[in-house]
Amino acid sequence: MTEIDHRDDHFALLGLPRQFDLDQGALTAAYRELQRSVHPDRYAGKSERERRIAVQKSSQINEAYDTLKSLTRRAAYLLKLSGHSVDGSNTSFTDSNFLMQQITLREELAELEGASDPEAALDAFYRDVDGAIAEHTAAFQRGFEDGDYAAAKDEYAKLQFLEKLRSEAERKEGELLDY
Repeated sequence: MTEIDHRDDHFALLGLPRQFDLDQGALTAAYRELQRSVHPDRYAGKSERERRIAVQKSSQINEAYDTLKSLTRRAAYLLKLSGHSVDGSNTSFTDSNFLMQQITLREELAELEGASDPEAALDAFYRDVDGAIAEHTAAFQRGFEDGDYAAAKDEYAKLQFLEKLRSEAERKEGELLDY
């Protein structure tokens, strides 16, 4: 085993094209194959150096996989590789359509608790939020591929909001459907 080459980006490490639209099956297959080859258990009887390298390589592969399987982490990573890092700490939206969509989804989420049929209400909410995610994913990809990094960063921020909203719904789902 060789030392980790920190110049390799996550895409190169996993042998995938550097693009936003990834085949999730190919991503998972590449991850599993690499993990099999460097898993620290395979190096239990080797030298301390070889065991350390295996642990480091395994950790690097895990980080690459976790980054690329997440829509928003992959978007941020691609922007970073292109020299356009994102800082979501002070995001504000000026897109009035997105602001209205945000308000509507927040209201829909708040109304889940009082719904007469929580499962149906959750299904409807997930359809709405997943549709919004698909819409803004496509817009991010267009902006990124066209080199319009300002637009891509704006769509990335919207995707972050929508991902958080979906996570809130998933937590709420556990409370609402606690049998």
